[in-house]
Amino acid sequence: MNIVTDIAIVVGLVRDIVFLLLLTVALIVLLVLLAKIRQLLNTVQETANTVKETVDSVQDTVNTVSDKVVEPAASNAGVMRGVGGIFGFLLGMGRRRKKEK
Repeated sequence: MNIVTDIAIVVGLVRDIVFLLLLTVALIVLLVLLAKIRQLLNTVQETANTVKETVDSVQDTVNTVSDKVVEPAASNAGVMRGVGGIFGFLLGMGRRRKKEK
């Protein structure tokens, strides 16, 4: 019976050592994954900040164009209609002259 007991003790020790080695490898893999995830999150954060800055810049540009171009043109609709009519009249006269020749 001593041989069976000795074999059981050796198998138990080997099993425990393998288990500890696997736990160590799993811990190392987990730490590496956490480091990679942290890098990925930092990259995503930087990209989000860049996108936010770009959107803010575009919004400022749109607001400037709206304030300087669209609002004055919209507020003077009658004047713009008159200017368009004058251009249309002048272009129409130019076409008539070409047809007459």
